[in-house]
Amino acid sequence: MKKHTIGLWLFIAALAANLVVGYRLHSEEAAKTGQDEVFKQIDVMMEVLQLIRKNYVDADNITYRMLFEGAMKGMTNVLDPFSEYLEPRDFNTLQEETEGEFGGIGIEVDYDDDAIIVISPMDGTPAERAGIQPGDKIYKIDGESVGEIGQEAAIRKMRGTPGTKVKITYMRDGFEEMKELELTRAKIPIISVTDARIIPDSTIGFVRITQFMEKTPDELEAKLREMFADDKTTGLIIDLRNNPGGLVTAAVRICSMFLKPDTFVVSLEGRTDKHVEKTLRGYQFPNKPLILLVNEGSASAAEIMSGCLSTHKRAKLFGTKTYGKGSVQNVIDLNNGGALKLTIAHYYVQPDTVKNRKTIHKHGIVPDNVIKLSPKEAEALKKFDDEWLAAREKEDITEAERIKIDNEFRQKRKRFDVVLNAAVKALMEDAAENKAE
Repeated sequence: MKKHTIGLWLFIAALAANLVVGYRLHSEEAAKTGQDEVFKQIDVMMEVLQLIRKNYVDADNITYRMLFEGAMKGMTNVLDPFSEYLEPRDFNTLQEETEGEFGGIGIEVDYDDDAIIVISPMDGTPAERAGIQPGDKIYKIDGESVGEIGQEAAIRKMRGTPGTKVKITYMRDGFEEMKELELTRAKIPIISVTDARIIPDSTIGFVRITQFMEKTPDELEAKLREMFADDKTTGLIIDLRNNPGGLVTAAVRICSMFLKPDTFVVSLEGRTDKHVEKTLRGYQFPNKPLILLVNEGSASAAEIMSGCLSTHKRAKLFGTKTYGKGSVQNVIDLNNGGALKLTIAHYYVQPDTVKNRKTIHKHGIVPDNVIKLSPKEAEALKKFDDEWLAAREKEDITEAERIKIDNEFRQKRKRFDVVLNAAVKALMEDAAENKAE
């Protein structure tokens, strides 16, 4: 017992000494920001640490690392939903996602106190094939409550070896009660530019951007050059629906394809400084009519692109109001192999010289043409989705047959896309008018 006590006090003494040094180094900053009580709060934290190690009934199962990592998570939890302390394994997961693929169900998420909120399902993933939608709230993973196990543990439970099963219990506006859904995990490749095509019976190009990665501008440029730059294509639709965002630099590069060089794109405004991003020199897409499709799942860098091109009247927006995430996060490596994901700035798609400029954060962007399903259209779509769900949940079909059913229903579902249909109609009318002139 004495050895444990002496070891504890030696640890506390060493930690306190380090904290004193750190406190002195940062005392000027503390004074500037009015945080004169910093050292007193450190004393309280050390007191709590001592009491836990001395009196907690299961103290033998708790390490100092666990306590301090818990404290760091607590510090970031009081900031905003997007700042967080990442343990080494969570940081490794984040890096895996950035590098290309991971095993999971394929959703981009936000958090509530006791649920995981779906921002958007990724194209071609188990979640998208099963009909998971933006706004769905996941309350349980394999029967365990998200509120009890925590958000990070819940995310880890949804991930796993491709081919293994996971059950989620979720709620959606319009449901009378929660529903349970079993999904088969798959490799989730991060493909950012998809579905490039000419809309049938039209001269309108279509391409979807699923998220903004480092490779996204190059992928988009290749599709634009290959498929849509000739005179046969009279207009272009870029689908940003359910695009959760990504790299600001990628959004800037894509905006540069549609605007003159040195045009204002976005202002990143942090606590002590401000940085303005402008368009770059490079590939320029021909000056053809452009429409961007957006919805409540369009966030962050997707809002930067849509806000910028709309502000400069280079594109029209069709759909519903965007998510409203107007903040920028930086991931900072830490010495223990973990990382700090920290909100460092808010962004604005208008310069500060504009009076009463629009704030995207928590407000979103309202499209030029707000298009929603009518009650009759919504009822028809619900009936179709119910038929789809019934077809794919038959017990006597194989996984290959289920995938085939999903693909067939997904193609049929496009006829319900009133937003895309309205955009095609608008661009075709523009083309007819220009031809008449």
